[in-house]
Amino acid sequence: MVTIIPDDALRLGLGCSRLGSVNGSTGDEARALLRAALDEGVRFFDTSNIYAQGDSERYLGEVLGDRTDCVICSKGGKYLSLTKRALVPFKGMLRKVARRSGSAREGVARIRSNPMPTRWDGPFLTSSLEQSLRRLRRERLDIYMLHSPSAEVLKAGEAMQALEKARDAGKTRWIGASVDDPDAMMAALADPRVEVLQVPLHPGDASFDAAMLRAAEQGVAIVAREVLGGPKAISGSVSVAAFAAERIPEMVARSDVAVTLVGTTKTEHLRAAASYAR
Repeated sequence: MVTIIPDDALRLGLGCSRLGSVNGSTGDEARALLRAALDEGVRFFDTSNIYAQGDSERYLGEVLGDRTDCVICSKGGKYLSLTKRALVPFKGMLRKVARRSGSAREGVARIRSNPMPTRWDGPFLTSSLEQSLRRLRRERLDIYMLHSPSAEVLKAGEAMQALEKARDAGKTRWIGASVDDPDAMMAALADPRVEVLQVPLHPGDASFDAAMLRAAEQGVAIVAREVLGGPKAISGSVSVAAFAAERIPEMVARSDVAVTLVGTTKTEHLRAAASYAR
């Protein structure tokens, strides 16, 4: 398996999709979350060009800078629609409204869940990577991934070719894809250029088992996300904390998973997750 973190490092990563977002943590709260992660030994941070309209990467760049002991994984291929771009200047106002109103928070969450437009051509991906590097204040990324490509996009090969060129140019160390379904994962594994995959491993979901076995055989590193599966995956008789206390140690102990991501905006939840991972 590609070694994306040191063997003695905490095998827990922070998912930063809501870092700087309207419904997430921002300002000093966001900075405190990242500093708490560092204090707890977290050294893997997952982000994307579209998370919080780029603010997720900006906070990581501000707090982590060019620390060589931290691994940053970012992604490209998605972009903000015209409607979402128009809302960017009003983020501060929307955040204040959302924090006072449950219905406003739900409305923001609905907008956030809508599928985003994508582009997989080389010039677009190259430009997205350069913009991510500027926001992250780095000359090179550790990992750069295609963000939710379909099996057809991966089979076509043009998008991965753009990432291969970026790797050859020294813009990223490893390349891969963040996939959403087993077909896309299998298509990615058919491409020998793929070194790292991010995969949603929901509790009780066996649909990725065959692809996970193949990834292990090929030495492709796996970053597991959505490992708690959301509230629907947790029975009414078990609290979220109790479920996480069982699930996180189970995931970090897996030999076929390099890093397990947790997504949170609460420092106390992050500290609890780190304690479960030790």
